[in-house]
Amino acid sequence: MSSLPSPSDHLCGLAYENGNLWYSDGKESKIYNLEPETGRILTVYDISEVNTSLSFDGGYLYQVTGEGYLAGPKNVTKIDPRNGEVIEVIPLGEDSKYIAGIEVKGDTIWVSIEQKARLQERLLYSNKMLWNFEVEPRIAGVVILGTSIFYCDFNQRLLVKVNLKSGMEIDRYELEGNPTGITWDGENILYNDYTGKMIRKVRP
Repeated sequence: MSSLPSPSDHLCGLAYENGNLWYSDGKESKIYNLEPETGRILTVYDISEVNTSLSFDGGYLYQVTGEGYLAGPKNVTKIDPRNGEVIEVIPLGEDSKYIAGIEVKGDTIWVSIEQKARLQERLLYSNKMLWNFEVEPRIAGVVILGTSIFYCDFNQRLLVKVNLKSGMEIDRYELEGNPTGITWDGENILYNDYTGKMIRKVRP
């Protein structure tokens, strides 16, 4: 395992895109582009109402936005990583105030629902539910690797591997610190350690 210092104190989302590491801070309402090996800040974008998770798919960043933590409805804001332009804001529907993690894949979105201990796949624009799995109660970030989806549990300091189709747990790993956002860089899972104020790498 290796780690990088976080660029700020309120560690929310992580996403990896074509050699760029993206990090979001919900208190500052900013998204940072970081050099993956050193953590050096390359670019910072001001995005309104940044909250919890960040994802990358199809050339765009997707950031959970909305009122404060567990405070009101959430959206996913689609952002052009080249210039920080907001392309559109997509409502996340019922129970959205509990959404902690997202992973956008084409026209679908996986969401982790904290407090209700659910991991769901939905259609991105209609929020129609496709899959609904029971998970650990303090679920946070999520990331898909092949036929599996990984999620982290903040309180138990866990990384959990789940089969995408059955929802059955495959394995779990203990983590250092309290994880929030997670992503995959092609070799490692990267996660935000909220209490340690570090971006850590682990290879499950």
